[in-house]
Formats: sequence, structure tokens, C-alpha cells
Amino acid sequence: MMSRLVPIGALILSLALFLLYIKPTYTGPIQETKTKIDSYTAALAAADRFSQKEAELTQARANISADSLTRLNSFLPDGVDNVQLILDLDALAARSGVTLSNFDIKNQDEGGTSATTPSVPGQLGPGLASNTPVDSLDLTLSASGTYPAFRAFLAGVEQSLRPLDVVELTVSESTTGVYKYDMTIRIYWLH
Repeated sequence: MMSRLVPIGALILSLALFLLYIKPTYTGPIQETKTKIDSYTAALAAADRFSQKEAELTQARANISADSLTRLNSFLPDGVDNVQLILDLDALAARSGVTLSNFDIKNQDEGGTSATTPSVPGQLGPGLASNTPVDSLDLTLSASGTYPAFRAFLAGVEQSLRPLDVVELTVSESTTGVYKYDMTIRIYWLH
């Protein structure tokens, strides 16, 4: 009789051990650890793909000539040097025979309205709160000059390597032939 109870007892003991210790341990902490390991493995794979893509882009950038990179940086820089931009516009205006004044730089906020942004030397504060890689700001200014001179100034702005949009223009009438132009120019840069 005893020889029959030992295997049945061992079976009941092994079943109890499995149900009370092994299964809860395996489905609890061990399963959580396996899930963490899987997520870390996926993160490592993503980091490896990122490193490979970064190496490809670095190689592609190395194949671009220095002159082309300079032109690209002029076209869409990483920031706005508001002083240099105003100096460039003023030089363009002087070549065209137009006088610029009343510069005011405004940054676009989330609601689309403008709010004056304090400038940091060479840069402006935060740009548009959006998912696009390009930010913009509005530069309002006044110009005075003859109509042909102002057209030459606008042609220079249009042919500028830097993308600028004239988004608002107001012309004040004049009897002398020298008009006053109030305009808003939108400037773009990468952030």
C-alpha cells in the first residue's frame, strides 16, 4: 500500500509545486522580464538602424561640395541672424534707391497672431510650435522711394537666395512721386 501512496504523493506534490510556485513565477516576474528584454532588443535594433542611416547621411553630406553647402545654408539657415538680415535688406534697398526704416521683428505664435519676441544675439527665441522643420517670423518695415525704385527693391527680394515672402503691403499716396510703403516680410529658417 505504501508503494502506491508514494507515487501519488509525489504527483500531488509536483502538481502543487507547479501550481503554487512555478506557474506564478513564470507568468509573473519572468514574463515581465522577457517583455522588457524584447523591448530593449527592439530599441537596440532601432538604434542600429538609426546609426546606419546616420552613416549614410553623413556619407551623402560629405559628397556635397562646400560651395553647395554654403549656398544651402544661405538659402535655409539653422537660425535667424536678425541683424545681418536687416543689414542685407538695407543694402539691397540702398542699391535700389529705397530707404528703409521702422524695423520690427515679430515671431508667429500658435494662434497665428504675431507677438514680439526678444532677440538673443544672432538668434531669435522659439519659433512656431508645429511639427514642421521650418520656422518663420514676420519682419515689418517701412520703405520710402519712387515706384520704379520700389519695384527694383521687390525684384531684389524676389531674386534673393534667402526665401522671403512679402505677406502684407500698404502704399501711401503721394503728390511728389516718393511713396511710403509699409510691408510685412515673412522669413524662414530650419529649427
